Amino acid sequence: MYKKMLTGGLLTTGIKAAYKAFRKSGGRKTAEIVKESKVSRDVAKSDIKSELRRSRFTTQRDKNKLK
Repeated sequence: MYKKMLTGGLLTTGIKAAYKAFRKSGGRKTAEIVKESKVSRDVAKSDIKSELRRSRFTTQRDKNKLK
């Protein structure tokens, strides 16, 4: 019914898979970054987006959506 949105487009299965691989390899969630480093949620989300952009699991189309 509702579609999950990211800045710049819809959340794709490729981005979800890259995030899952990121978490499995030791990446932290947004809430964990906010609690540990005392930064805003927006900064934590942009940190995760930048990590996903550098991920080898993300396609070029998905990297463009994460900009």
